[in-house]
Amino acid sequence: MRRPFGLLIGVAVALTALGGCDDRDGAKQSTKTEKNGNATTPSARLGVGWHGVADTRQSNWGFAQIPAALQNSMLAAQASAPVILSGEGVPPDALAAIRAALMGNMLPARTSVRIEELVNRATSSIELSAPDGAAARPRAILATTPWNDDTLLLWVEIPDLAMTGGTAISVEFDPRAVTAFRTLGDPSALPRPPRTPGGGLSGRVAMIYELSPQPIDKSGLPKANMQYAVLHVAPHQDAGAPKLDQPITAADAVGTIDNAPEVVRLAVAAAGFGELLRGDPAVRDLSCNDVIALAQSVRRPDPDGWRARLIALMYRAQPLIDLPPSESAR
Repeated sequence: MRRPFGLLIGVAVALTALGGCDDRDGAKQSTKTEKNGNATTPSARLGVGWHGVADTRQSNWGFAQIPAALQNSMLAAQASAPVILSGEGVPPDALAAIRAALMGNMLPARTSVRIEELVNRATSSIELSAPDGAAARPRAILATTPWNDDTLLLWVEIPDLAMTGGTAISVEFDPRAVTAFRTLGDPSALPRPPRTPGGGLSGRVAMIYELSPQPIDKSGLPKANMQYAVLHVAPHQDAGAPKLDQPITAADAVGTIDNAPEVVRLAVAAAGFGELLRGDPAVRDLSCNDVIALAQSVRRPDPDGWRARLIALMYRAQPLIDLPPSESAR
């Protein structure tokens, strides 16, 4: 999993060396390739779950409603971490189905491994801190992908900013820098932070995207201000809060995942573990040792022991993941 530090420079230059390809040229090339009968869709070229930026630039985030039955208990608990609701309105244990299968010495069913729940739970397990007492702001982190030299990971984190009902959050990708993106997990997986009884959002939420950058234009010069996307946060008009349009640029790149903040490393470790359990071919260059090392690199307190339980399950799954599919199914 570890990438040489030189890769950081190479990736940073590669991703910022784009000379501003014209969208119309890209569309013409796409049409030409389709006429020749070659596979051009992101799903055909990269796999299921990928979205071509030329067709779909914007990823809109969804939000879950809190059932009335849970509102009183939530108010009493005054939980600081976001409660992510399943389809039945019950806060799920992201590790429950995984644990049950592994304790039976078998891998869990693919559909029972919910990557978005693992990411949200990992995010809530590390306390959000703002430097020098400043108000927390949304942030984006770009890092090399541990399982693919040709893609990037984009972490987008929204803190608890006192937002009311009707808040819209989305990430709009720039086709000059990104050809395709996917959310880790199911193609439709999006973060679903709950709404408080008053209509606001509870806690912070985050999302991990995998990006396929535009091909390198070797004749171009590096551009340190190359923009990959824009984060849009639009509070409801009655909230009185200004709209936020935050560019995501090369300045947000940290190089290898080892240089990313601890919450990002833990979330990526959890997501990678889920992808391994699901047998996703996209993580062909990732191993259980890799995700264990990434999770163990986090030194922040583990007050509820969730990180320890996650790592224990990683060790438990290691021999099953390393076995051929026919062996692990026994």
